[in-house]
Amino acid sequence: MRRTRSVPLAALVLGAVLAGSAGCGPIEGDFGITPEPLSNRVCYEDADCMGNACCGEGTNPTHVQDGPNCANVRCSGTCPVNGIDCGRCLVICRDSRCEAACSG
Repeated sequence: MRRTRSVPLAALVLGAVLAGSAGCGPIEGDFGITPEPLSNRVCYEDADCMGNACCGEGTNPTHVQDGPNCANVRCSGTCPVNGIDCGRCLVICRDSRCEAACSG
């Protein structure tokens, strides 16, 4: 008769816990400085928010009621480096406030 070697259940559980926690940790990254919101108004959707200037030249997110009227503004097509609407950030409604979601 052959004897099989068995591993105690506690050793298996400990191994699984240690293996699972080895790669876990806080995600760190330098995404740059996130612009502070200028408006404290409540938003309900992303369309309620915009940059604080027209043509992608805004530097901070704000509510559309506090932002500029860009209806008759003609844009030159240029974009400042720190502009939030020029690809670095999106102006979104998060937790009922207008904020910038930046990628770095």
